[in-house]
Order: sequence, then structure tokens, then C-alpha cells
Amino acid sequence: MLKSILLVDDEAAILRALNRLLRRAGFKVFTANSGEEALEVLSQNDIQVVLSDFRMPYMTGGELLLRVKEEHPHIVGLVLSGYADLESVTSILNSGTAYKFLHKPWDDTALLAQIELAFDQWDTLQKQHGLTRMVWESDEALFEVNAKGIVSQLNPAACDLCSATENDILNHSITEFIQAVTPRQMEQLCLDSETETELVYDDKMFELACRPTLNNRWILSVRQKTHRGGLGVKHLLHRSEIIRCLEEWMLPDLPANQRKTLPSASLIYMDVNRFKTFNDSLGYREADKLLSEIARQLIEHKPNGAYVGRITGDEFVLAIPGVLSEESTLALINQLVKVFESPISFADRQVYISFSVAYALAPTDGNCPEDLLHNAQAAASYSKRRGRYIYPRYKPEMNKRNNELMTIQSDLYRALERNEFSVVYQPKVSFANGRILGAESLLRWKHQTLGMISPATFIPMAEDNGLIEAIGEWVLATAATQSKFWQVDGLPSFLLAVNLSGRQLQEDGLLDTVRSIIRTSGIDPTLLELEVTETFLMQDIDHSLNLLHELKSLGIRLALDDFGTGYSSLNYLSRLPVDTLKIDRSFVIDLEESKERYDLVRNVIRMSHDLGMQVVAEGVETQTQFELLQALNCDEVQGYFISPPVSPDKFRVLLENQPLIDKNYNLTTPAFAVE
Repeated sequence: MLKSILLVDDEAAILRALNRLLRRAGFKVFTANSGEEALEVLSQNDIQVVLSDFRMPYMTGGELLLRVKEEHPHIVGLVLSGYADLESVTSILNSGTAYKFLHKPWDDTALLAQIELAFDQWDTLQKQHGLTRMVWESDEALFEVNAKGIVSQLNPAACDLCSATENDILNHSITEFIQAVTPRQMEQLCLDSETETELVYDDKMFELACRPTLNNRWILSVRQKTHRGGLGVKHLLHRSEIIRCLEEWMLPDLPANQRKTLPSASLIYMDVNRFKTFNDSLGYREADKLLSEIARQLIEHKPNGAYVGRITGDEFVLAIPGVLSEESTLALINQLVKVFESPISFADRQVYISFSVAYALAPTDGNCPEDLLHNAQAAASYSKRRGRYIYPRYKPEMNKRNNELMTIQSDLYRALERNEFSVVYQPKVSFANGRILGAESLLRWKHQTLGMISPATFIPMAEDNGLIEAIGEWVLATAATQSKFWQVDGLPSFLLAVNLSGRQLQEDGLLDTVRSIIRTSGIDPTLLELEVTETFLMQDIDHSLNLLHELKSLGIRLALDDFGTGYSSLNYLSRLPVDTLKIDRSFVIDLEESKERYDLVRNVIRMSHDLGMQVVAEGVETQTQFELLQALNCDEVQGYFISPPVSPDKFRVLLENQPLIDKNYNLTTPAFAVE
């Protein structure tokens, strides 16, 4: 169970700083900016510790903690305030209303240590109560057991679950009555800290939670429910169930001298490629239905005796007893992948599914279930980086890259503070006269030890952990300020484009943030363009329309980025208040080889012009691509053929040396491009 803490302070900056610190430290954090709001949060959530400022309007921290002690006596209260308040809080400390007084400003390390002590105090209070805190009328079955599972106390719901009387159960092992529980699992549950697990036996699922009490005893709660399979798919196992299968195969209860063979298992890890695209375009509910169909196909084509499990959202495993040869494993992988060579008919469209696949064999690649699973996942990550049709077996060096990614994710939190980010600019040039009409602002990160980190690596991390909001705001402010500097220096004006992530577009304060940056930087709003992705807009078209109109009211321009990569209808374009449409690089690459792509790009350009939109082709890398797009009357070109993204100083040189391209090309168009 996550350690849950409520932060209470009327200063938003302090709440943000504490929230960031504690979330990084692994706590589940709730916040409130007043005593009244804090009491409301406490009434709706399971919280162990409250950290409150003392001086707050309407209700002081002392008054709040007094209410907390009366209404939630199990919660540990802390006061975080200035030294001047020490005398004021003495009385609540002496009365036990608050556990400790902590002072502002704080040292991060010392503050975290004191908060850990508060959670230790909460644990101590819980242990003192033991089984006496059982809610005897509850439907939850509760047992007091020792490390071997011998029952010393239980409540009526536990008797009902076991279909036995109290006398029948007392002094017997719980494993005799709940067959899903084994002696080894009791050892894994009865630890010094709280533990939780899920077990499946036949068609029943058991949710178990165990916490230590006094005298080497543990309180075990057991909830039973019908097992319906992951994603509602029969026979699809959860992660914990896969681990249990592997335990049975890899860690048999028989003594070593009685085993006929070495404990062994084979594990194939299958990660659905680019599933985020389906989440963005279909919505999470429909995307889950697609996952269900994938799971059904895997289960239908698995070998006898094997199990299919879902590890995370779009990651599946196939667990097989015994060790297959590498040849047999690869043959099985190819058999499973072949199932998905044909598209899946789903939501009125044809959906193609591909996987990053790898495997690990026990005991060589992992001598316990968690290690085997971890190593198979590391191999799948390696497969994803190498590309399709590569199905590697785990090797120890594969974990090195994963460890590097963990370092990157950890250091991402400090990158802004360390000034490791920079913004580069890639020009967008007019086909008509070769002059710079705009520039896209792009984020770069130079890590202090690892060097340049690819945006493809760290941007998804920032979106997942919420840092993208702060980073995106910094990029917008930096680029807008730089653009104003160029304008003041008398350089030719151009349209500055900045990308907005889907996470930023969901912020309630986005409009105020953009308005503030325009005011602070001094940039002319008509020279600012925000790029939004097609996939985000199509999730909720009505909400998107409202948001885009609000942004347009600031006087800025809007561009639809990566057009063609989502699943939107061309008919939606007429409803969107966008000024520019950007054709995705994937269409430009195939332009000279595919008549279908050529015709699509031509139709998009024509339709966009009919709607009064500018069209930008991004990712242009060759002269042939350039000439084809010029012949199709595309308005602007962006890509390495013109210029890579460059530093502000180098972009100044580009601005000073226009036009950038020679219009007098001899066009060499393929036959299908001639009308």
C-alpha cells in the first residue's frame, strides 16, 4: 500500500514544491489549501499522515489538527511552519494533537526523514490495536496468523469464507481452508511491512492483504470474488497469476533430491507497438476492447499447457512450463506473430497489429519468477529499439540500456534546474520566393554525463510523469522571448511555431499561461503559432473546438501537426479553426514511390487551400520530394533539405541570408505525378 500524505498550506508555491518532493520520494500525495478543504479530502480518502502549515486564514493548522484527531484518530499530524510559531504550537504538541513540529524553510533530506518517522508512528499505532480493530460486521474475512499461517483469531466473515466453525479453524493453517494459499505464499506475505497479492484458484480470485502486528503475528484480510480474466477475457491471467504459475514451475515444493528435472520455464514477452496511437485515436475504452481482441487471438493460438497473461496496458506474456530450445521458441514466436499479419476488423476499420517480441528461459535467464519476467521485458525493450522481426533472447547487457533509461528519467526532474535544456529552430520556407515564413521551435536536452538525449526518449517520459507541463511552458516562454529579440534587432519577421503536447492541452490554465507569456515576452501574438496534434483533437472534437476557439481569441495562429497519422476524417477540417495544416513526414517519404500517397497529398493540399489554410510539408529531405511538393502547389517546406534545426545564432544567419533556396529546378517527376 502506498504511503498517503495530505499537504495543507494556503501558499500554492509551497504546496507545489512539497508535492513535487514527496511524489519523487514515492508517496501518494493529496493537497488542500485550507483547513476546510483538508477535512473534505480526509473524508473521501485513506490517508495516514497530515502535514499542515500553522498560520492559515479561517482555520489555523492547530485547529485543523484538533479536528483531525477528533474525527480521524488514527492519522498522525505534523506542523510545518516558521520558528515564530513554535510557541503557538507548543500546546498542541503537548496535548498530542500534533506528533511533531517541523520548521520552514526546510531541508529536503531532513524533512523526508521526519515524514518517514511519522509513518513509522502510524504503523506503531496500528500494531497496538491489532485484531481488536476488526469490524466484526464487515464482509471482509480477517484472520490473525503466525508466519506459518496458523490461525489464532478470526472474525465471523472468515468462518463463512472457510465454510467452517471457529473451533475448526483455530490453531490450524489457513492453507487447509483456502487452497489458493500455499506455505510459500504465507512466507511471502508475512513480512515486516504491509504486503498485498491476488491469487486465482479454479474460477475464484482471492485478494489478500497482510500487515504485521505484535508478538510475531499478522492480520490477514481475504476477499473472494469470481475471476473473470483480465480485460474480461476468459483465461487471460493477471501479472500476479503469471508469477504464481512461474513459481510452481521454477520453485517446486519438492526437496532438491526428489526432483526429476531442474526447475524451468520459458517466457515470451510481447509488447504491442505504438499502442498509444490507438489510445489517442480510439479513446481508452475502445482501445481496451482492441486489447481484448488481441488477448483472445493469443489465447486461441497458444500451445497446450501454456498461459497468456497481461503484464501492463499493452504488454502480454506467454508462459510455458519447461525450457524450449531456441529454435522451438523462435518457431512459436513466428507462429504467434503470423496470426496478426492480417488486419483485425475493429470499430469499422482495418487495424494492423505488430509486436516487439523477446524471450527468456529459466533458470539460465532468471532463477526466480520476478527476475525472469524483468529480463524478458528488458529483451523486449531491446527488440523495440532494434526494429521489427528481431526476436532476441535475453542477455545481461540488455539491462544496461534500461538502467540508462532509468537514469534519464530520474535526471529529467533536474534538467530544467540545471539549465540543460535548449531550444533550436528549423525554418519553414516559402515555395514561392524561398524566404523564411516561419520556424518550428524544438526542444533539445544535453545531459551532463550522457550527452545529447533524443526527444523521442525523454518527451514520452515527461508526458508520463507530468513534467511536460513545466517544460512546455519553458519552451514557449524561451522561444517567444528569442523571437522578440530578433524582431528588436530588425531582422525579418516570421511566424514562430511551438508544439503543444496533449497533456498541456488538457491543462485548465493553458489559456492564462499563453496569455501571460505573450504579455511578458512582448511577442506580437499574430507572429505566434501553436501546433496541436491531430490525434489529440480527434479524441473529443467538441472539447477541441472550444479550446481552439479560446486560443484563437488571443490573436495567435493555430496549426494542425502530423496530419494523416491519426484517424480523423477530412470532413473535420472544415470545423477546425486552424490556419495551417502540416503534412506528416511519413507521407513525404513515400511521395516519389507511391501513387496512393501522391494522390492523397495532392487532395489534401487542394482541400486545404479551398478551406483557406496554408500547407506545410515537413520532413522534406531530397530534391525530388521538394520538386514534387512544389508542383503540387504546397505553400511551405520544412526539413533537412533546407536546413536542420539550428541554434539561435545560426538561425540569425539564416534570417540574414535570404532567400534560402533556388527556385529554378529542372523538375523530374515520376509518370504518375503528371496530370
